[in-house]
Amino acid sequence: MTAIESESIQISKSPQKVFNFLNDLRNYSKLISPDVGTVQAEERSADLDVKGLGKFNISIEESRPNEYIRLLPSGKLPFSFNIEWRITGSGESCSVQGIINAKLNPFIRMMAEPKLRSFVQDQGHLLKTYLESEIE
Repeated sequence: MTAIESESIQISKSPQKVFNFLNDLRNYSKLISPDVGTVQAEERSADLDVKGLGKFNISIEESRPNEYIRLLPSGKLPFSFNIEWRITGSGESCSVQGIINAKLNPFIRMMAEPKLRSFVQDQGHLLKTYLESEIE
């Protein structure tokens, strides 16, 4: 497995707030830019259409409150992978890191790794922007 990690992103919200947001897949439409794809979601699963990967379903495989959420895709995919969000911190701020664990052969890795890193990095920045601009 190849671990493709985003940078650790500081968010001025509590770990609980970030966890609650990421633990509801209906919120993921706010994290995917329109030029990347579309999301149709329920709380625990979502159908995604991501340019370059195609249409697939993603669901919450495992989560630990205020620490991590692991998402598992299913469907016709060019390679197997999962997405994990790690949340660290306490109080009114935390850091979040997105990690895509992908089973890539060397050829696909060369082509897919930069795009996957950009994808998870962009999601992290959109998460920060959305949560920090949200009016409570």
